[in-house]
Amino acid sequence: MTGGGGQPVRNGRRPRGGLPLALAIGASTGGPRALLILLADLQLPVPAPIFLVQHIHPKFTRILSRRLGEVSSLPVLEAEEAAVVQPGRIYIAPGGRHLVVERGVGGTCRTRLTLDPPRHGVRPSVDELFTSVAEAFGPRAVGVVLTGMGRDGLAGARAIKARGGTVLAEAEETCVVYGMPRALAEADLADRVVPIGEMAEAIRQVCLGLRAGTASALLPLSE
Repeated sequence: MTGGGGQPVRNGRRPRGGLPLALAIGASTGGPRALLILLADLQLPVPAPIFLVQHIHPKFTRILSRRLGEVSSLPVLEAEEAAVVQPGRIYIAPGGRHLVVERGVGGTCRTRLTLDPPRHGVRPSVDELFTSVAEAFGPRAVGVVLTGMGRDGLAGARAIKARGGTVLAEAEETCVVYGMPRALAEADLADRVVPIGEMAEAIRQVCLGLRAGTASALLPLSE
């Protein structure tokens, strides 16, 4: 997993083509459909790794990753222990394991899979992923919370915001279950709330803002 996808993400260094940043996505009930829509449309204007947590039974993770890979322009991989993070790849958390990102000596980021206790009754947890991405990428972390039951992702979104990152949430009208995005909206943590069909464009605008060095990283949805 270390070759063919660009240079490893390193702290303080710009990979060719843009700023080092990371996109973390969390979803639960209704998530597979939402992810298919999002990844089919998603075209990042800068190279970045994408990390994904979907609450799903372990035996279905590989099926989901293959389906997402069929619609995405980027390779979708089940995350592995201690893999060097590469821009331009999508890492999906295996069912039954938390996915976290750690920055090591020299600034290289690696994925880690843990059997730490479930959070909100689930493993993998969006909170675990988001919190680690916030710590590894700081203000260049972008968190996206899609349809799902409960409040997983709330604490992680708070961690991203505390470090200057950006958080997006799916709008109620396209959610199968308006639970996880609602928690963010009610806590005033979402920088933008958009329907799933507009989420890819919202992410693109955030990345353009980060590349341009804007204070908020958010640009208008229409240029």
